[in-house]
Amino acid sequence: MDKVNGFFTCFDDGLEKQIREFSQAILEYPLHSNGLVDVPKALADIVEAAIGAVFIDCNFSIETVWKTFKDLLEPIISQETLRLHPVTELYEACQKRNLKLRFVDLWEEHMAFDVLIDDQFMGRGIYGPKKEIAHNRAANDALNNIEKVFGKKDSCSDEFDSIN
Repeated sequence: MDKVNGFFTCFDDGLEKQIREFSQAILEYPLHSNGLVDVPKALADIVEAAIGAVFIDCNFSIETVWKTFKDLLEPIISQETLRLHPVTELYEACQKRNLKLRFVDLWEEHMAFDVLIDDQFMGRGIYGPKKEIAHNRAANDALNNIEKVFGKKDSCSDEFDSIN
């Protein structure tokens, strides 16, 4: 936490709690999260500001920005780790197989979403602070389970990977 403190002029307990929760969530969803993790806005702002400053300083050269930040981003974000957003990937996988996909909104009662594919329970996502993340996690859980029920998931990320 001390390394992060140097970047903030005002570091309150709420932000420290958000960063701690983010650090724990990244352990569960270690690669590019595609909406599965709630990133504290202050951290996103730091990265955005740093990238923007380098972009302007190097006369708007994308190549220079990538060279500068590649080592920072590459363990997490690379061509190998990029994949479709889980909701998009799930819709496309179901569409390819002619399967009926339905999200059941249980937010009010359980802060969750269920995913049904051809009226069969396929996954659940729970996340109290943000409804959208619960929805994304439900799609991700369904993608992880679809292979067990329907065989190879035929996901579009496989096609995406073969393009890159």
